[in-house]
Amino acid sequence: MQNIELNGAWSFHSSRDASAVMTGTVPGCVHTDLLALGKIPDPWFRDNEKDIHWVAHEEWVYARTVEVPEAFLDAPRVLLCFDGLDTLCTLEVNGKRVAEMANMHLRHEVDVKDALTPGENLVRLTFHCPFPLMREKDAELRLPSWNLYHEDYFGKSYLRKMACAFGWDWGLMAPTVGIWRSVTLKAFENRVRDFRVHQRHGEAGVTLAVTADLENPAPFEVVLRFGEEVVARGSGHSDAGPVELKVPNAELWWPNGMGDQPLYEVEVSLADGSGCSRRIGLRTVELVREADVHGESFRFRVNGRDVFAKGGNWIPCDVFPSRVSNDLYRHLLESCARSGMNMIRVWGGGIYEDGRFYDLCDELGLMIWQDFMFACSAYPGFDEAFLQNIEAEAVDNVRRLRHHPCLALWCGNNELEQGLVCFDQEDWNERAMPGKDYTVIFDRLLPDVVDREDGVTPYWPCSPHSPFGDRGHFNNPECGDAHAWSVWFGGKPLEAQRQWTFRFMSEFGFQSFPELRTVESFTAGEDRSLVNWVMDYHQRSGPGNMTIYKYLLDWFREPGDFESALILTQLIQALCIQVAAEHARRIQGQMDGLLYWQINDLWPGATWSSIDVYGRWKALQYFSRRFFAPVLVSLLENCEDGTVACHVSNHRPDLFRGELLWQMVDASGRVIEQGREPVEVPSQSNERITVLSCREAREAGGTSKLPLELRGHRNGPMSGDRDLLVFAVLIEGDVEISRNLAAFSKPKYWKLREPGLSAVVGEDEEGLYIEVSSRACSPWTRLHLRDADIWLSDNFFHVLPGFPVRARVESCSLTRREDIESALRVTPLAALFR
Repeated sequence: MQNIELNGAWSFHSSRDASAVMTGTVPGCVHTDLLALGKIPDPWFRDNEKDIHWVAHEEWVYARTVEVPEAFLDAPRVLLCFDGLDTLCTLEVNGKRVAEMANMHLRHEVDVKDALTPGENLVRLTFHCPFPLMREKDAELRLPSWNLYHEDYFGKSYLRKMACAFGWDWGLMAPTVGIWRSVTLKAFENRVRDFRVHQRHGEAGVTLAVTADLENPAPFEVVLRFGEEVVARGSGHSDAGPVELKVPNAELWWPNGMGDQPLYEVEVSLADGSGCSRRIGLRTVELVREADVHGESFRFRVNGRDVFAKGGNWIPCDVFPSRVSNDLYRHLLESCARSGMNMIRVWGGGIYEDGRFYDLCDELGLMIWQDFMFACSAYPGFDEAFLQNIEAEAVDNVRRLRHHPCLALWCGNNELEQGLVCFDQEDWNERAMPGKDYTVIFDRLLPDVVDREDGVTPYWPCSPHSPFGDRGHFNNPECGDAHAWSVWFGGKPLEAQRQWTFRFMSEFGFQSFPELRTVESFTAGEDRSLVNWVMDYHQRSGPGNMTIYKYLLDWFREPGDFESALILTQLIQALCIQVAAEHARRIQGQMDGLLYWQINDLWPGATWSSIDVYGRWKALQYFSRRFFAPVLVSLLENCEDGTVACHVSNHRPDLFRGELLWQMVDASGRVIEQGREPVEVPSQSNERITVLSCREAREAGGTSKLPLELRGHRNGPMSGDRDLLVFAVLIEGDVEISRNLAAFSKPKYWKLREPGLSAVVGEDEEGLYIEVSSRACSPWTRLHLRDADIWLSDNFFHVLPGFPVRARVESCSLTRREDIESALRVTPLAALFR
């Protein structure tokens, strides 16, 4: 096997002006190349996005020469291999048209042996403007679709292209073209195209059956390594069936929080030494759907043990995916793992992620719910060419990803069954596609590919999906998975989430703004308020900013300034997700997973993310570290009977034993009542430890209520609730495991005192830390640095007298202790209010 890499410098120009030749970079796209040359403005800044719309309306030509040795062409096969072409393009070699491509999500291999000559060769790719084809197809039949932000984009779903590049309700519009992944020229007589590893787990251990896919029939060798050690080897012939390897002392791969993630390397090679390798983890994965008292379960089981899925939804990190660095992937995914997540849903409106993403998920124990790339639109299931295109795409990506131990589920699409399909109609209408054109893709084509090419990983047709009864009943509480948007889009109170009884929550969320330094990056000084052109321009969810502010004022007092308003939006977002996550853990066994929308961003603005586009953690990411912790104490207040129920949820692989400390306090920190309770909770379960009666403490502070209509407000807060907090700490030995806070009234009513906060930056054998103590109750205390970034083990935490918090410095743009001390700011909740 001989390879010539074609990454690096390519020339490019618009076909309207072949004389205006510029130099671009592969992998990349025309937008990143024009940005690097200063030909277009930064689309993230203010409303510059409108000034790049013209780019997608051009036809762009990329070209380069490649020197090919004569011996290279002696090989029987010479292929030009593209890992990603976006999207409609024509390939020419030395002026000869050799291929047409029309799928961004598919690797392309083109036989160019007859087109190449020894010496210098010209490779030329013409990327055609997609709009003429989109208009032509749209005129034939308009595909019902959501998230359309420009009239030019009707017909986008006829293309196999990253859907969110045309805009979404959290991102900009920038339909890209270009060579977005690597290019290699390959010459060979024979090669290992791919291989498949089937695992058999039993009482006798683990056996691997390795089937090799060779260009030509031949003998091959298989080597299994664990670290540097060869632990098994075997040989066979591609025509003779799989080679079986017995794994000695097999070490199993586990999701994050349930065990380690040991990885093995399988290498398949030919006699000439060429071959390829894959990392695998030894594990079984099941989607458990069993009848129970609630209906039918939706639960993941790994290595025979049930797993409560905790995590979020993932979108592309950049509308220009070639810009995503190894460091950004690692930072985001390690943030997920450190926050207790064990599952990420790769959402169907983006891309099948780069191999680096899945490799990191393997290492970190992050299970992947993998959508196929279909989202929020009808698709032409009647078009045979389209079906062939998506089948090739599915085959290619299933083969590319099937060996990853992180892979837990293949899902057909995002939200089509939520209103874009009418299963009882025969014809298309302006709102939905008929069931026959849906089922041909998602009930037959895709599951057939998964069964044939994977054969192990479960398949699910849609998220959300109800497997029984009316498929249009997409949020069935008895079975399947749900997308519950009753708060953000439905206007329900946060507490309404405690009524959810869904079997698995695969999508729900609430928006917030990023912190001030991120807002400053895309605004000018005059833009920095919640109500102006630029802040609205970066908000794509219709009445989103009004929705954020409505809930903010329902829970908190009016912000004191712009920066305080930004932080309070993060707190209301985090509280929304916390209410749902703690409820889900309390009803584990009925609901067995919770994936919030969304983890990451692809541009700066008001979105549902918990980590902004620069990798800065919002309050939600810190909250998730608490509510996704292996062991959690949660508190459930009941205004009707004046009680607080104390629950402990255990997601460790073993029994948890500890002690619960609780206090009823006023806002000064004065203890009204306190106690201790022993705790013993089995793995993967929740226990109600005790129920605290707070009626006397509530009434002691006053029983008057707000004069609200009794209908709907019969059990509202009373005046005594304004100065009563319930605090709980879970202890294991002498180590604090979890803490939480509850109240019978919302924070805007609390009689908060000056907390008298003090913070010390210290250092021990584990590194730098910041310890915060207080003289009075200080809920959701924020640590941050002036003009610098810091990531901590905890933030937005509750500090009470006698209960300090020590937050470890996990990463910081400042390295010296004294610089951190100088830049440190400690902000109590009350300081955010006017």
